[in-house]
Amino acid sequence: MDRPSNPTRFLLLLVVSACNRPGPVVAEAAAPAVDVGKSSLHHECVGEGSPVVVFDAGLGDDGSVWSRVQPEVGRFTKACTYDRAGRGRSTGPRARSNRAMARQLHGMLVASVPGPYVLVAHSMGGVNVRLLESEHPREVAAMVLVDAVSDEQPERYWSLVPPDAMLEFRRGMPRMGELDFEALVSGIHDMRVSSRSLGDKPLVVLTRGTEPPAPWASPALSARMLGTWHEMQAELVDLSTNGVFVVARTSGHYIQRDAPQLVVAAVRAAVQAARTRTRIDARELTRLAGAGP
Repeated sequence: MDRPSNPTRFLLLLVVSACNRPGPVVAEAAAPAVDVGKSSLHHECVGEGSPVVVFDAGLGDDGSVWSRVQPEVGRFTKACTYDRAGRGRSTGPRARSNRAMARQLHGMLVASVPGPYVLVAHSMGGVNVRLLESEHPREVAAMVLVDAVSDEQPERYWSLVPPDAMLEFRRGMPRMGELDFEALVSGIHDMRVSSRSLGDKPLVVLTRGTEPPAPWASPALSARMLGTWHEMQAELVDLSTNGVFVVARTSGHYIQRDAPQLVVAAVRAAVQAARTRTRIDARELTRLAGAGP
């Protein structure tokens, strides 16, 4: 597979995908793959308890992206990662839309991992979990969004990217082996009209504090893009009346790699609030937000 050019890699890292992924998940308990339609989805769970934490990765990633987080979450509840169709150890044709991804994930969970669930999603995975919750709200107890795609990203964020760099980005997306640009934009629109409110379900929105340098972006443009990103991320908290917004000040897009303990603390806070039906306690998140790995 050809590697995208530098500008394309920057945008893919920034909003939907990855380089420099963490190592593979070390699972304490592995489950067999689950057949969902024409695909067979591999998943691994550690720990015990309820609600069950389910991790979804960004575009082009598989469950191994959560390797620094899942074992720690497994100390206080059951924690499951999975590979989407055609990624990692899952087989079968890749899903053609975020809605299809969400339904495949739900089918796998129903068959093998009883809920309720705390859905934890990175980047594009945020689209998938919000679509899943919109179809099965009673099965979802809480949500953690990790620098996730937001509702108005095409109009407010990608519109800041110079046309030539944006064209490289669009051309590079299919090389990630999942959705192309048009399909992702369609998925974002689907999320926007389908996922309007989580009610009072616990919600933690984590976002990066740094903007990766781009060869085509001046310092002023980089600052504007980061400011716009933060504005959109802060608005995600309005999905719930029990939500908190935290900026990981020293982290890039992969907060689960740069500040894994912050992600673990966010999941713990969401799980605890769901168990006790109380407000999210954000004190630990605030303390860790400025810390490194």
